Formats: sequence, C-alpha cells, structure tokens
Amino acid sequence: ENALRREAILTEAGLELSGYLRPFGIESHGGYDATVSLILVILAITEEIGLRYKERWDAARPSEVEPSLWTFIPNPSHASYPSNHSFQSFSIAFLMSRIIPEHPGCVMLYRSARRIAENREWAGVHYASDSLAGYQLARMVSAVLERVLEKNLLAAQSEWM
Repeated sequence: ENALRREAILTEAGLELSGYLRPFGIESHGGYDATVSLILVILAITEEIGLRYKERWDAARPSEVEPSLWTFIPNPSHASYPSNHSFQSFSIAFLMSRIIPEHPGCVMLYRSARRIAENREWAGVHYASDSLAGYQLARMVSAVLERVLEKNLLAAQSEWM
C-alpha cells in the first residue's frame, strides 16, 4: 500500500493532467480539447492565486518546524499554507461538477482531490490545516472562476452533450 502511495505522490507532485482526465475516461481520447483547456486554465489561475495566499501567510512547512521530520519528496520553495495541490484539485472538481454534474467521474474527481491533499500530508510537506485551507479556498474561489471562465465552461460543456 505504501509503495502505491509513494508512486502516486511522485506522479501528483507535478499535478499530472491525466489524473484529472481519467475519472471521465478521456485521458487518451481526442475531441475534448475545450475540457483539457479548461483544466489547464484552472490550474494556471489557481496556481497564481494560491501562491499569493502562501506569500501572505508565509507558513513554514512541517519539516521546517520539526527538522527531524523526514519528507518523502523535497519541500517546495514556497510556503506551506494553503496547499496549492488541494486548492487546484478541488477547484477542478467543483468546476467540472458544474458542467457535467451527472457524470460519475465527478465523484471520483472529488475523491482524487482529497487523496492528493492527504498524500501531500503523508509526504510530510503539508499539514492537514493546509489541505483544509486549500479546499476552503477552492469553495470560495470556484464561484468567481465560474463567472470569469464562463465561455471556457460552456465550450467544455458542449463536448459532453
């Protein structure tokens, strides 16, 4: 089980796109360019927003507070709070569930977002409070993203009709 978790953590470290497409069964299919584009835009915008919050709070990572703590992956160079992986993953889940709410992949995407957040905690680079803050930030920002990305959302939604 730990070997599988380690493998997932290494894959998730870069927010690899297929993890967001797999729940919908489109990781190796064409014809979903607007959906892929939407996810990439969400990742870019939330990365920037998350980094601004990290800069504001400037919270130390767990291993910076407790130097004897072993981390599975290297500490990112920016602050810990909030978890950008949590923020980005939940933002994608919230927005995808707005465009295709009936798709069973949405439930899987929420589970995946939670697993990604927990994996970052397990790897020693985040506290549970960082993950929770990422989730809460996603809830707060997703309504704004829905308005800002309306054309992108509609284009992606049209691929699913």
